[in-house]
Amino acid sequence: MRRKQLIASLRQIGQLVTECLEAAGDKAKLSQKHLAADVQAKNTLPPRILELRDKSFFAQPKTARDVHAKLSASYPCELNRVEVALPRLAERKKLRKASKQVGRKKQAAYVW
Repeated sequence: MRRKQLIASLRQIGQLVTECLEAAGDKAKLSQKHLAADVQAKNTLPPRILELRDKSFFAQPKTARDVHAKLSASYPCELNRVEVALPRLAERKKLRKASKQVGRKKQAAYVW
């Protein structure tokens, strides 16, 4: 009787281990999908602007045109996309809003 109980318990343990391994395999597949999404998200405009911030590009106030000119070599996009992204980053406190004199006009600029 004791031996039969032991064998039944071992079979149950084996089934549990198999189920756990299958679930771990599914989780590994899910994490790979999330990694691919993270890599894709890094190729968007806001992370590229934040990359410039981390490289001290925003040490001096920069206008949207300045940022667009700097990004255009590595990330071609429209100027209006940069003009929209910069205030959003300032709203999220990733950049600070300032002003810059261009010619005789003051323009919105961003610093860090």
